[in-house]
Amino acid sequence: MIHPGHDCHPAEPVIISTEGLESRRGRAFLSALVQLLEPFCTVWAHSDREADRAVPHAPGECPDVVLVTGRGDAGHCRLRILPGPQDSLGDAPTEITVLDPSHPDAPLHAARAMAQLPALAAVRGLGQLSVPPSLHCVPLAAYPDPEAAFLEFHGLSSHRVWLDSSNAATDPVAGRNRYSIMADDAGSRGLRAQHANGVTTVESKLVVTRIPGPFFSWLERNWPSDQAPDPGGLPGLGFALGWLGYLGYELKRECGGNTVESPLPDASLIRCTRAVVFDHEARCVFLLAEAGPEGLQWCRNAALRIRSLPSAPRRLSSRLPDVKFSAADSSRFYLRKIAACQDEIVQGNSYEVCLTTQIFDDLHESLDPLDFYRRLRRASPAPFASFVQLGAVAIASSSPERFLSITAEGHVRAEPIKGTRRRGAFHQADVQLKHELKTSPKDRAENIMIVDLMRNDLSRHAEPGTVSVTRLCDVETYTTSHQLVSTIEATIARDGSRTAVVAAAYPPGSMTGAPKISSMDILDRLESLPRGPYSGVVGYFSPGGAADLSVTIRSAVFSTPPGDVQRLSVGIGGAITADSDPADELAEIHTKATAILGVLGATFPVSAGAERVSARATAQPGCGSRNR
Repeated sequence: MIHPGHDCHPAEPVIISTEGLESRRGRAFLSALVQLLEPFCTVWAHSDREADRAVPHAPGECPDVVLVTGRGDAGHCRLRILPGPQDSLGDAPTEITVLDPSHPDAPLHAARAMAQLPALAAVRGLGQLSVPPSLHCVPLAAYPDPEAAFLEFHGLSSHRVWLDSSNAATDPVAGRNRYSIMADDAGSRGLRAQHANGVTTVESKLVVTRIPGPFFSWLERNWPSDQAPDPGGLPGLGFALGWLGYLGYELKRECGGNTVESPLPDASLIRCTRAVVFDHEARCVFLLAEAGPEGLQWCRNAALRIRSLPSAPRRLSSRLPDVKFSAADSSRFYLRKIAACQDEIVQGNSYEVCLTTQIFDDLHESLDPLDFYRRLRRASPAPFASFVQLGAVAIASSSPERFLSITAEGHVRAEPIKGTRRRGAFHQADVQLKHELKTSPKDRAENIMIVDLMRNDLSRHAEPGTVSVTRLCDVETYTTSHQLVSTIEATIARDGSRTAVVAAAYPPGSMTGAPKISSMDILDRLESLPRGPYSGVVGYFSPGGAADLSVTIRSAVFSTPPGDVQRLSVGIGGAITADSDPADELAEIHTKATAILGVLGATFPVSAGAERVSARATAQPGCGSRNR
C-alpha cells in the first residue's frame, strides 16, 4: 500500500519489483540507481516485507517510482528489475536484466533502459537520461576506398551496417547518392535491438531489456523527432547517428496483414554512437561521434586510421565457394501461382499481386557474406546498396529502390519501382528495351497502381494538399536492368508521428500489390515460405526524425541458426496483373536474380524435385501459417 487515507491519482507510482539486491553489491547498485533517478523523479525503495504496509506521506507527494526489493534467487548472478502491471502487455512484464551490477556504469545503463519503458515514458524529466548528446563532426580531406574503410573499422564487428551509395558516380538521379554511412554498435552507449515473437529485446554492454508489445510502438518511443543533434557540414544528410538495420516483411502483422511466423527476427537494429560518412560529391570523409571524451578520442584515432588507407580497391580472392541453388517453386509451380493470382484479380480481390518466390542453398562450405557483398557492389552498383550483418543474419543488397526518406523538417519522399527489363547485349538492343519499358501500357499500369497506393498511404498522415507525384514512370538504368520509377512526395502533418508514417506505408506497396491488405492475404495463401528480411526495408532512423529506408530487393540473405549450417536465400518476384503474360513474368524473376547469380557463378535452378521442396517448406511449422 503506497498511499494511505488519500487519493494520489493521477500521480500513481510505477511499481518495480527487483530481485538479487540482498548482497552488498546489489545494495550498492540500488543506491546508485536511486541517486541517478532522483534528479528526474521521486523514488522510494522498500523491501518486499515493507511493501504491503502503508507509507505515510502528504497528499500530492506520492512517488513516481517505487522499487520493491526482494531476495530472489541467491545463486542468480544477474540482477533483474520487473516493472509492474502498468508496463505490461497481458501477463508478460517487461524485464531489465543487469548483467554485472558491480560495474560502475551499470546503474546508468539501467536508468537509461528504464527511461525507455512505456510505464515510465510520462514520468517527468526521466527521458532526459536517454537524450542523445551533441555531436563531434570531423571533416577529413582523405577519400579512401570504401571497402578498405569498412574492413578497417568494422571488419571484426558482429553487428555492423554499411549503407552504401555504390553507384554514386553514375546514379541517374543527381544528388540522391551523395553519402554512404558505416557504423557498428561499439561504444559505451551502443545498443542492439531485435524484435521477435512480439517482444523487442534491447541489449547494451551491461543491461538486457525485454519489452513485450508491437515493434512500431517501441520505435515510436525510441525515435525522437524533437532531439536533433546537428552534425553540421553535411548538406542534405539527415543522419545524425541513431538506429540502423532492417525491418522484415512479417512486420506486416502490425500494419493490417496476417501473422506469419518467420525463423528470423522481424526487425534487427543497432544504435550507433559513432560513424564514418563518405561524401562522394565532395570526395571526402566525415567522422561523426557523440560528444564527450570517448567520442573525441575515437575521432582522433579514426582520423589517423583513415589517412593510412589505400585509395584503390583491394584485389579480391580468386573464387567463391560453389553454390548450387534449389527453388522453392519450380517453373511449373510458379506458373500455377501466376494463374491463381490472375484468378483472384478476375474475382475482384486485387488489381495487382506482387508474387514472390525464393532460391536457396544450405552452404556446406563457408561463404563470407562480406566477401560476397564486396563482389556484388562491384558487379552491380546501386543507389541503395547495403551490407547489414546483425549477429546470425546478414543481408547483401544491390537495391535500386527507395521505400521512404523523411527529413528532419518532415518532408517525405517515396520512389517505388514497378516495371523491369534486362539490359541488352548491344547498344541498339539496349535502347530498344529501354523504349519498350517506357512505353509499355502493362508496366505503366503496374507502376501507376502502386503510385496511387503510396499516395493513399502517405495522405493518412500528411498536411492536406501536400501529397504530389513529382515523377511518373521514369526509366532508371543500372548495370543489369532498366527500371520504371516514380516519385511521390508529401509533408507530414504538424505534430504528426514519423513512426505512424512508416507504419502506414509498410510493407512497401511495390512488394505487396493493390489493394494492399487483400493482396497480402492472397500472397499468404500462395507463397510457401516466409519472406523474412526480403521485401522489408534497410536503412536508418536518426534523432530529429530523419530516416532513409530502401526496399530489400536484389538481395542475398545469409542466416545461421544456432547449431546449424549457414543458409543463403535470394527472394525474387514480380507484379501480376490481369494483363500479365506468364512466360514474361517467369523470365522477369530470372532477370532479377542475374546480378547475384553472376557474382556466385551459379545458374538459376531447374529441378524436377522443386515441387517436393515447396511441399516440404509449406509443411514446416511456422512457414505459411497465419492467425487472423
